[in-house]
This record gives sequence, C-alpha cells and structure tokens, in this order.
Amino acid sequence: MSSERRRAPRIEILGRMHGHVVSLGVPVTVREISLGGLSMDTPFSFPVGAIHEFSLTLGDESAVQLRGRVVYCREGKAPDGSTLYVSGVQFVEDDEDDNAVEGLIDKIK
Repeated sequence: MSSERRRAPRIEILGRMHGHVVSLGVPVTVREISLGGLSMDTPFSFPVGAIHEFSLTLGDESAVQLRGRVVYCREGKAPDGSTLYVSGVQFVEDDEDDNAVEGLIDKIK
C-alpha cells in the first residue's frame, strides 16, 4: 500500500510490542502500527480478507484488543533465511477501538 493511501503515518515498533492473534492463539511480530492498521511477520500466511482479533501488549503491560482485516500477505525471508510472511492489517473501525489505538501509539512515541 503506498504511503499516499494511508490515513496516518506508520510507527516502527522495533520489538516494543507483542502481538497475538486471539482467534488462532498464535503470536505475531508487529513491524509497524498506525491509527489505521499494522503490519506483522508470521511463519504462516493469512488469507486476504480474513478478519481476526488481535491482542497488542507493550512492555509496560498496556494492552488493547482490536479487530482487523488482512489486506495483503506476501512471502519473504527472515534474517536466518527461513520463510516468513509479511501481512498488512486494516483495523475494523469502531470509535472505541480508535481511542484504544491512539492511547497505545501515544505510549510508543
């Protein structure tokens, strides 16, 4: 997705947040987050269009749960050469979720 199409700039997480797909019970590595969505690394692919609930937790144990729709999933390589998948997730909008994301992003900055 080009930067011109994004509603808000993305913030690199650099290991400051732990992600978890609630419905699948699996961890994900959050790469970036914005008010509109996030990008993540996983060892498996996600079907485009799938909606999942994500639990996002910072090091200080601040946490939010958000629903998001997978908008892309691309195969890539991890630093060790293993296959990983980079997926983009657009948050399913809800005023309460917008406030939760804003609060989480404020703590990251």
